[in-house]
Amino acid sequence: MRIFVSCFLVSAILAIGHPLLAYADQNDPRLDQLFADLQTPLSTTAVEETEAKIWAYWTSFPDDESVENTMTKATQLMQAGRLQSAERMLSRIIDRAPDFSEAWNKRATVRFMIGNHDGSANDIAKVLQLEPRHFGALSGLGMIHMRAGNWESALKSYEAAFAIHPYLSNIETLIDDLTQRIKGQAL
Repeated sequence: MRIFVSCFLVSAILAIGHPLLAYADQNDPRLDQLFADLQTPLSTTAVEETEAKIWAYWTSFPDDESVENTMTKATQLMQAGRLQSAERMLSRIIDRAPDFSEAWNKRATVRFMIGNHDGSANDIAKVLQLEPRHFGALSGLGMIHMRAGNWESALKSYEAAFAIHPYLSNIETLIDDLTQRIKGQAL
């Protein structure tokens, strides 16, 4: 179970730990090239840089300084373990900017950490509606399915994340482990 948790937590930590870039959100046209880059052979350093840029674009909301500042505060609350406060703050961002996918994703992460898996899954559905390439949200959905013992759905979530980001930490191990688990159940 440690491997399964680490993939989700790595995604969550990456999502909250990178600096912001101007002129970005899930609609930033620069994301297209970054996702294309993930489909090519890359060095470890290049993978880390590409992923960091993607998270930074997703996290930034330069069109509204208030949203940007509130997102920064919510992230700080998450990092400090003040999850209820972070959830309330992220809900305010969502009310103000309902098309900002990363606010939904952060709230999904907070809800998962609180144990509200249904709320987290609902938020992830919105993230994926707004940004279908959100490998962090797909990994989080995999974790929710894992917690529920729904191995086939977990496998599908991780396979979808892998298709987008084949360098994602532990993703191949997760897929292999789930495939073996499902095969074992079929016997």
